[in-house]
Amino acid sequence: MADGNDGGLTRRGMLKAGVVAAALAPAAAAVVPAGTAALRDQLLLAPDILYFNAANIAPTFRSVIDVQEKELRAFQANPSREYREKYPVAADRLRARLGKRLGVTAEEIALLRNCSEANTVAVLGLDLKPGDEVIVTEHNHQSTLDSWKLRAKRDGLVLKILPTPVSATSPQAVADDFARAATPRTKAIFLSHITNVTGLLYPVAAIAEVARKHGAWLHVDGAQTFGWMQLDLPALGVDSYGGSTHKWMMGPLEAGLLYVRRDRQDRLNPTMLSHGYWLTDTRNLETAQRYEILGQRDDPKLEAIEATLVRLDALGERWIETETRARGSEMRHILAAVPGAKIVGSGDPALSGPILTVAFPGQDVTALRARLWKDHKLATAQASAQGAALIRFSPHIYNSRTEMEQVAALLVRS
Repeated sequence: MADGNDGGLTRRGMLKAGVVAAALAPAAAAVVPAGTAALRDQLLLAPDILYFNAANIAPTFRSVIDVQEKELRAFQANPSREYREKYPVAADRLRARLGKRLGVTAEEIALLRNCSEANTVAVLGLDLKPGDEVIVTEHNHQSTLDSWKLRAKRDGLVLKILPTPVSATSPQAVADDFARAATPRTKAIFLSHITNVTGLLYPVAAIAEVARKHGAWLHVDGAQTFGWMQLDLPALGVDSYGGSTHKWMMGPLEAGLLYVRRDRQDRLNPTMLSHGYWLTDTRNLETAQRYEILGQRDDPKLEAIEATLVRLDALGERWIETETRARGSEMRHILAAVPGAKIVGSGDPALSGPILTVAFPGQDVTALRARLWKDHKLATAQASAQGAALIRFSPHIYNSRTEMEQVAALLVRS
């Protein structure tokens, strides 16, 4: 990148970046078995909490908190432009690191504030005209679903909301629903990679074929896959993809990314343009950096995200996916044996992951969940499908079988 006259890269900035990278390296931890006390002890999570809500927020590592707090103090002690020269370097390094994890280039990654923001950029940035059709699903995250409802009303678009199959039978059957809904007027398809309601894992690659056939834009909300699933975005065939750091990635709050395929970026407009605090060359506005020009940012968070990736790399992407799937499968088996509990959704590994929703027919599920938190500090989430209230469990690598059996015992007694 070229040096800039205003906040550009300098030799001093690059040297500082090297020092930061070296400082982060010792944070890497030896691989420890999933669900062990040793792994949980690396988190700041209170020992009395039975935490099964990674689909909402996952606790982060003590080392990440230390890095973020230390850098925040350093920033506030010296918020000079000269000190902040290192942050564009950190942002470049982070885009490259995230791109490598996703099988894409740094030029296709924008650093945003969460997945909802990424979704909204995709919703608002496409050029559409009255009568154009957009396909979404019933269980899209509200940041996508409500934004599309608002835009459809404002711009005269036709919004098709597909029912989310609660008991899907095969990936192809799910993809066929999109094929039947698509028409020559379909211009965009938006869905969640895994729904946060019933945990359905959509067959994105097959749906991408439907989108390509109709020349439609495919955006996937990856909030429930980014961080635990190994992702190859070109293989999935998406045009854009969003993710957050505070869920399965176990990183800091209020950070995320938007991937936009390089040859499709001219079709997606940025929703805001301001001073580019991390922009070192105006030519980078020809890349996905155009979507992150949002004004002053939380610069110290860049180092917290990188510290998180250091931890995850020490564990290994393949290991994390294997163990996360194992935690989900193990808990599904345990909960299925609880009298009166009914697992909702598919148990097929091709259609499911670590998000489990459970119905308790005949019980007041809202009261049950509240009681489990108040009396036993069991942290879950509430969901609803087909008119039934559900409790959502989302185990992660820090959850042990002992904890899962504790949950089952509490459900039996409640």
